Amino acid sequence: MARVPFTTITWSSDCSMNSFECLTRRCLAGVFWLMGLVPLPPSSQLCSLLLSLAIRCCWIVYLVYLLSIGIGFWSVATESVGNVVGTMLFMGSTVLGLLLLLESVLKQKTHRQLEDLRFQSQLQLQRLGRFGRGRQAAYLLPLIGTQFACDLVRVLISAEVGTMISPVFLVSLPLMWLLRLRYVQLVQHVMDLNHRSLQLRRSLLALAAGNDLWQPYGVQEWAQLQTLRKTYQRIFECYEVLSDCYGWGMLGLHLATSFEFVTNAYWMITGLYEEQNLLILTFNGATAVDFGTPIATLSWYGDAGAENGREIGCLISKLVKPLGSRRYNHLVSEFSLQTLHQRFVVTAKDFFSLNLHLLSSMFAAVVTYLVILIQFMFAERSANAYSG
Repeated sequence: MARVPFTTITWSSDCSMNSFECLTRRCLAGVFWLMGLVPLPPSSQLCSLLLSLAIRCCWIVYLVYLLSIGIGFWSVATESVGNVVGTMLFMGSTVLGLLLLLESVLKQKTHRQLEDLRFQSQLQLQRLGRFGRGRQAAYLLPLIGTQFACDLVRVLISAEVGTMISPVFLVSLPLMWLLRLRYVQLVQHVMDLNHRSLQLRRSLLALAAGNDLWQPYGVQEWAQLQTLRKTYQRIFECYEVLSDCYGWGMLGLHLATSFEFVTNAYWMITGLYEEQNLLILTFNGATAVDFGTPIATLSWYGDAGAENGREIGCLISKLVKPLGSRRYNHLVSEFSLQTLHQRFVVTAKDFFSLNLHLLSSMFAAVVTYLVILIQFMFAERSANAYSG
């Protein structure tokens, strides 16, 4: 029997949501497709395949053009450290854009596997009486709106002061949105998995609330617990495949975002010290917010999923029945061990996990780097003053 696509199975639940939520999901899906951030359609859909290839070719031509601009700037970048850093960040972001387009093509098989697992986990949740999908528009639109607001501020400042701040700002805007929308896509995936883990936790909580420790277990309780355990397994596999599908892109985005945030924060601090124009300070501050907001949001939702997994593990201990059969209590123990070893964590190729610990580590690293850079700045100024 042919597998029913996941999008078909969830059509009824999508339609049950309010029209604004449904419109947001559809618009984002269209934008991701235009950005080349989704896998290529199958060869049976020839027109869609050719159009997707044409869109990717346009992106590749644009990114190669940006690389040529970066190479041209490299000859004059050695005039100052700021020019060298800015050129390196620009070329690094361009290469990252090419890698994201390549990742969406090379990871097609993994993406199909992710869709299959999402389909299976949805069926398991429906067996538990859990229907519908979580609301995302109220969380994703403010994130996108923040990016638009920061870009609007920077465009207005750029129109006021010209290319004095960043000569490649306007031409690189599509590239910046390519990177940001990958973040939005990742946040959407993590939010979807978090909603599934939350539904599982609620089902487990309902089972634990009605559990009487001193009564023998019923056959339906064993079957329900087995369904819960299988659902947990499918959701865990979704987290694993998500990490495999987008891991290299997440690693590159994390590095690029960290360097951009540190650099613009440093330029803003040095600008305050040198009493630069307020517009330049605002430009650098808006850029820092622009790059800091997506990684903070992704880490926040990654930590929320891990917290759901931990709470599920704590709830399982409430299902033990001293008067139950060995079969039932063995299943409870097996489920408990499963939650201990299979955690709901999104990782970037095992380099790091997306959680609040990562966010705090990033903040500590940013402060450390800024202190070092500022110390070098003061040392350089003292040396220049002494030699003068």
